[in-house]
Amino acid sequence: MLYFALGLIILAGILLGIALHRKPNALFILAYEKIGKAPKNSRLKNGWTSAKQIKKTLLWLRKHGFTPVRGDLSNLPPKPVLLAFMGGYKSFVSEIFPLLQDLKMPAMLFVPVNLIGTYNAWQDPHQEPWQNLLTEKDLKMLAKSGLISFGAISLNGEDLSAVPESEAAYLAQESVFRLHTQLGLKAEGFAFYPAGDKVKNLTDIAPKNLPVFIDNPAVNSLTQKAVFNVFFPQKHPWKTVWNLFTRR
Repeated sequence: MLYFALGLIILAGILLGIALHRKPNALFILAYEKIGKAPKNSRLKNGWTSAKQIKKTLLWLRKHGFTPVRGDLSNLPPKPVLLAFMGGYKSFVSEIFPLLQDLKMPAMLFVPVNLIGTYNAWQDPHQEPWQNLLTEKDLKMLAKSGLISFGAISLNGEDLSAVPESEAAYLAQESVFRLHTQLGLKAEGFAFYPAGDKVKNLTDIAPKNLPVFIDNPAVNSLTQKAVFNVFFPQKHPWKTVWNLFTRR
C-alpha cells in the first residue's frame, strides 16, 4: 500500500511538472546540420541526421498541430515551429527539399556566402571529410519555390568566438550584406554557427534588426526577442523530445 501511494505521488509530480512546463504557443526551433549517414570513423557524428528521422519528426509535428513558419517571427501562429538547416549543405537539396515540398512545410536555410559552391572549409578535415555545399543555382531554385527563407552565418563559417569582437561584428554584418548583393537573397536571420554557445556580447556582434539564433536548448517565449534559442536534436536528443512533448 505504501509503495502504491508513493507511486501515485511520483506520477502526480510528473504530471504537475508537465503541466507547469507546457508552453504550447512558445516558438520551437529545430536545427539540423548534415543530412545522411556520418562517414566511417567520423568524430562529428552528432552533426548528422537521416532524412528518414527528419521525415518522422515532421510527420509527428503535423499530427500534433504544429505550424511551421517560414521566417517572419513577428506574428506567430499557434504552436509555431521553425525548421532551420545550418551550413548550406548540398544534401539539403537532394534529401530534404523534396520532403518539404511533399509536406508543404517551409524552412530556413543558413549559408556561408563566401563558400557557396565549395565545401565546409571551417571544419577540421581530420575529424571528418569535408562535405559539399549548395551552389548559387541551388539557392536560386530554392528561393523560387517560396518554401525556403534564408539566413546568414559568418562569411566563411568562422567561429566568431575565436576572433576579436570588432572582426566578428564585421564578418556577421558583411555576410548579410553579401547574401543580398551577391546572391539576391534577403536575410531573415543570423545564426552564430558554429560554436554559437560560446559567443559573448551577442547583440553587439550580430547584424541589427534581424533575429539572432544561438545553439542553446531552451524555451523561446512568444514575445519578440533579439536572440532565439535553438534545439539541435542530434546534440540534445532527450531535451528535444521532452520539450516537443510538453508543447504537443
